[in-house]
Amino acid sequence: MAKINIIQKGPSGTVQYIEGWLKKNTCDFYFEFGGGDTVAIVTIPAEDKWDAAFPWAAGRRKEILTFVANEVRRTQAKSSTIVWEDRSFRLVNK
Repeated sequence: MAKINIIQKGPSGTVQYIEGWLKKNTCDFYFEFGGGDTVAIVTIPAEDKWDAAFPWAAGRRKEILTFVANEVRRTQAKSSTIVWEDRSFRLVNK
């Protein structure tokens, strides 16, 4: 079962994706709060860098990032929309 953990340090921090029970595998993603309509920006590895960054999650970039984005939205900004970019996703209030 997977979960996320958000570690806030002022106007930025880390979103952790955590998977596993005895042996925990994690992905850490930098985030910062946005301005205007942007609630937050979460930085993610580009598609061609994913497997090297997280070998235990090779080939699962879309699955994991979709889970992370949906959980961050659900727990932090329910009324926001997820906007995907190559190396980030944003939560935006429209």
